Amino acid sequence: MKLKIGIALSVVVVIGCVIGFILPWYQITYNIPFSNNDAVATFRWKDYKCEIGDNSNTLKYDKLESCAGITILNKMEKTGQIFDTCLSFLVIGAALSLGAGLLQLILLLSPKLCRSIVWKILCIGTSCAAVAILFISFFTLLGLPKAFNDDSNGFNSCKDRWCKNIYGSDDNFKWIPGGGWWATLVACFFALCSGLFTLASNR
Repeated sequence: MKLKIGIALSVVVVIGCVIGFILPWYQITYNIPFSNNDAVATFRWKDYKCEIGDNSNTLKYDKLESCAGITILNKMEKTGQIFDTCLSFLVIGAALSLGAGLLQLILLLSPKLCRSIVWKILCIGTSCAAVAILFISFFTLLGLPKAFNDDSNGFNSCKDRWCKNIYGSDDNFKWIPGGGWWATLVACFFALCSGLFTLASNR
């Protein structure tokens, strides 16, 4: 029973990683003075989207592009490197979680074949590796304020806001990690639980 729960949790981890890919990892909202529209920048793996009212543009980190009041006309290479690292580790974490789930399934379906403690150690080790990699993916985003600061060239809107803190708000701006970041944390937690249930199983 414990091993079945571990398998189910591994599936949840993979689903969490997929959600982490789909959802944006960071969002900055600018309440434009004397306007009914907000400017919203949502940051993803290879690009970020700038939305102002009904207008939406996809901007590349390695191109000279800007989003009104949020980013200046400059390359966002340091920022792009942070998201490259986060999502690359997320890919590895998802692969390890999938591998852990397959090993758990083998242990469940072939108990006589897999009585060796080596199989169980391999399964638990894969789960632990997935937890570590997903934690790296999650915590790498904490380096984002410095990356924003490096890419902003002293841009006043960024200073003391998202160039300093990972989240916050004031009268004109709100900056906060997106759903992809939180989905990765949830996936990491379930990966840990999956490993513990596998460890506690009698296979």
